[in-house]
Parts: sequence; structure tokens; C-alpha cells
Amino acid sequence: MQFNLSQRTRKILISLAAGLMGNLLAYLSSLLTPMHPQVTFDFSHLATFGIAVAFGPFYGLLTGAIGAIYPYFEFAVWGIWGPAAGLAIIFGKAMTGFFCGLLRNRMPPFLAVTLSFIPESLFTFGFLQVMAVYLPAGMVNQDMTTSIITEGWVEVIMFSFIIETVMRRKVMELAVIMLEIFIIMFLVHKEFTHTLLLLLLITFTILVLFEIINPRIKNKDIPDSHDGDDPPPTI
Repeated sequence: MQFNLSQRTRKILISLAAGLMGNLLAYLSSLLTPMHPQVTFDFSHLATFGIAVAFGPFYGLLTGAIGAIYPYFEFAVWGIWGPAAGLAIIFGKAMTGFFCGLLRNRMPPFLAVTLSFIPESLFTFGFLQVMAVYLPAGMVNQDMTTSIITEGWVEVIMFSFIIETVMRRKVMELAVIMLEIFIIMFLVHKEFTHTLLLLLLITFTILVLFEIINPRIKNKDIPDSHDGDDPPPTI
């Protein structure tokens, strides 16, 4: 059976799938970093950045929002923020995907990924200051705020190197980066199985990004506005 999909529909489906993959990345990475019930590493933005760089702001926003589902339940519904205030998590991640998509053609991927996180970082800082007022005293303190912002930037810097390497198609450099990530995380957490599963998922995600981003490089960044005019792919 053959299905004719427009380029826009295809990109939406890929973005949704990447968002689901982002949730799995978030879950596995959170198992390795129980620094605080409300502070763990969250690798979902690897999928967000990859889609934003490949497809643009709308798709980056969509992937960021979908990829925030697990963090939303973990830190808001089951955490201290609550279901309503916790929607800020989804908004912040969607914001990063949107800004990364806007910056993708204006500067190198490394800078686009890094700079796109600034709005979310500032938004998160403001959110934590507000929640410190409304939640019981001591639940949100300076240490928590510093930890959340710091771990976010550590992730983003790491992802910026990965995305830059994917864009330049430097396979050996990427392999070295992945090995370094595995060694560091294993030495810190001493959890071989979870670390290996996370590394395998990151590797699979990167392989998918290679397949998504490489056609974009070859096609010289065909604008999204032409999606409807492109001949539909056959699946």
C-alpha cells in the first residue's frame, strides 16, 4: 500500500516521533542523575535541536513541546510545581525549539543551539523566583535554582557539539564525543546498564538525525514555505 504525504505532513510526523524519542531520552537520563527530586539531567532537547536545525522553528517548537511530556509529569504532576504551573516546562522547551529553528540559517549550528537556550534559561530562572514565593518556604532555594540552570547549560553545550558534528558529518569526531560522554557518566554514576542504554538511545537518535539533516544539506535548505509545492514522497 502506498501513502502520498506532503513534505509538511512528513515533517510533522517526524517531529512527533522525535518528540516521543525525546521523552525516552529524558526518562533514561533522569535515572542517571538523581541529584534532587526536582533536578535531574534531561536529554530530551537533543531531539528538539536536531529537528529545529533540520526543519525550522515550527517543527522545533512541536518537538520541544512533545518531548516535554515526561518532564512535565515527573516534575509538575508528580512533583512540586503542580499541573497548572508545571505547564511552564512545556512552554520553555517549546520556546527553545522555536528559537533554535529561527537561528539555524543565521549562524553555525553550535551557536544556534547555544543561543537558543538563553530565552528558556531566563524564563526558567523567573519561573523559579515566582514559585519560591508561592510554595512553602525552603522548597525552592538558591541551590535548586543554580542546579537546574547549570544542568540545563551543561546539556546544551554538550548537544551543541553533537549537532555541529552531525551537520559537518564528522563521524569519527562524533564517535569520540559519544565515548567521552559514556566514560564521564559511568565514572560519575557507576550505573553501567542505564548508562549504556542511554548511550545507545543517543546514538540511535544521532543516526536518525544524520538521515534527516543530510538531505537538507544537499538540498541547500529548501524553505519550509515550499513544502506544499514539493512532489509528495512515497512510503
